[in-house]
Amino acid sequence: MGWHEEWAEAQAFARAEIAAQRTPGEGPVAAPDLSVPVDQLLASAAASESAHEDLRPVLDRAIGDTAAATESLRQWTLGEQLGQSGAGWGAALSDMADRLPEHATGLRAITSAMVGLDQELRATFRGWGTV
Repeated sequence: MGWHEEWAEAQAFARAEIAAQRTPGEGPVAAPDLSVPVDQLLASAAASESAHEDLRPVLDRAIGDTAAATESLRQWTLGEQLGQSGAGWGAALSDMADRLPEHATGLRAITSAMVGLDQELRATFRGWGTV
């Protein structure tokens, strides 16, 4: 058995152990592979940043336009309601847009940790002479 086969077997065993720990008292569990490939994590991080770059200017413009409309209709009852609605939605959408880069950072951190752990495990197995 070569290195890649041993590594795949070790990963499958670890997944089975984790699945068994999550469902104690039950028999063997055929848990789905919940891992996400590194390239997909990195692509998701890039998509999150791209969405932020595309969304932020549009949101800022919409918030500004709503504020201008609110000001022009200030004397009307509608103006106050529009202002409240705009402030509420503007804050919520801005918060969402501002979180996108944080999600990208988190995805990259997970990717880095996964790759680092894989390399550490590989080095440990090689140090034992098992591969």
